[in-house]
Amino acid sequence: MTKRCILLGIYLFISVHIGFGQAGTDDEKIFSVESLKADLKYLKSKLENNHPGLYLYSSKEVINKTFDSLENSLTKPLTGQAFYKHISIISSVIKDGHTIILPASAMSVTDGDTSTFLPYHLLIIDGRLYADMVFTNDRSIPEGAEISSINNMAAADVIRELTDRQVRDGNNLTYPTWILSNYFRQYFSFIYGHSSYFSIGYSIKGIPRNATIKALPKDSIYHYRQQKYPGKVFAKLPGDGLKLEMDSGNRYALLTIKDFHDDVLKKEYRQHFNREIASFFGQIINSDTRSLILDLRNNQGGDIENGVYLLAYLLDKPFSVVNEYFNIAHGEIKNCNGPSLGKHNPKKENFKGNLYVLINGGSFSNSGIVASCLRASKRAVFVGEETGGNPDVLTGFSNDITLPNTKIYVEVPTKQFVMTSKANNQARGLIPDHEIAPGIEDILSGYDKELHYTIDLINKTDRGGQ
Repeated sequence: MTKRCILLGIYLFISVHIGFGQAGTDDEKIFSVESLKADLKYLKSKLENNHPGLYLYSSKEVINKTFDSLENSLTKPLTGQAFYKHISIISSVIKDGHTIILPASAMSVTDGDTSTFLPYHLLIIDGRLYADMVFTNDRSIPEGAEISSINNMAAADVIRELTDRQVRDGNNLTYPTWILSNYFRQYFSFIYGHSSYFSIGYSIKGIPRNATIKALPKDSIYHYRQQKYPGKVFAKLPGDGLKLEMDSGNRYALLTIKDFHDDVLKKEYRQHFNREIASFFGQIINSDTRSLILDLRNNQGGDIENGVYLLAYLLDKPFSVVNEYFNIAHGEIKNCNGPSLGKHNPKKENFKGNLYVLINGGSFSNSGIVASCLRASKRAVFVGEETGGNPDVLTGFSNDITLPNTKIYVEVPTKQFVMTSKANNQARGLIPDHEIAPGIEDILSGYDKELHYTIDLINKTDRGGQ
């Protein structure tokens, strides 16, 4: 749904592998107050002239006051990193999931990076911070430990400061939480910089402890990651983007769609969306499977046409996915053209059984559009967590801009999508019928809580239960 069909997770995946935050980059340079104010004015101008959803969640008055406050508080020179921390707070004011802001170093392609990071994978669960993977040979902090502080900062304060600088659609917080749970150490470094050592407060079974952990370069972190977690897949493997699994008794099928981006599916997964989906539904329909579980968890979206193609196999009446598009023309928000407008016909051979959809905070953009259409058609039972994407209105078709002085990278959406109506907008994601979220023990043991809950629902339905 961005201009190049690439979303936040892919940018961070690239930046993690090619390095960022190196000494001597724009992040470490010191910029004059005049240069910083010029960049801030440039950003505001680009947003005002291109972003059709700029005032959807916060009024023009609030947006202007925020920018005025940011400008007035620029009273001394700052590094690029400090300026990024300063301006990225606007993410929680604009509240648009496609308005992405990244530091200059996150987009730089460089070799020989010696920056060091916190060697853990950390998760946010119910507002608390846990370590679920350990990427160091230091055994002080085990998997499952709750982190109470980092470098003498309370974990709750760190979570709040990082969350305030995260994108989201409206007042939704599952998407910021999902982003930080996948890229915590990267965003920690964006805001707090790189340390040689980390002072960590943590607890195990309620017993508080402290440890000093040596920071590691990314290459060492990846070494330990592969060594200690060989069973976990961290890369996009051929054939893994679109998967179909059939229950041995044909009671249900599990269709997992990890991505709707054609370019990612073809280049990374070596799959063709239409061909794979047609084949899958041929198997599902021919097997007389009574129930289908559609897994859209962690799916960041992609090409809207692929969502339409999927929905044609799930619905039995003509349907629409986007009712209106808007852009800014001559300083005003106006209707415009966009992909997949109008009514779409279902396939002659479509799935008519029970449909269950797994969603979470990572179900964003086109995943939210697909979920919205299924909800509007009263076609599915949703299980999991609130989607990161708004099911009623969102943005896309972003222009990439770079702030002239600090080189901070920003994606500015140029089109607004209205799936249902703006009047329906509750500033939230799609709320599931059954709210189920994994705990730290589920994650450590590899227990798929949402999937097992859904299978239990199917079993109850098959037995005639309520």
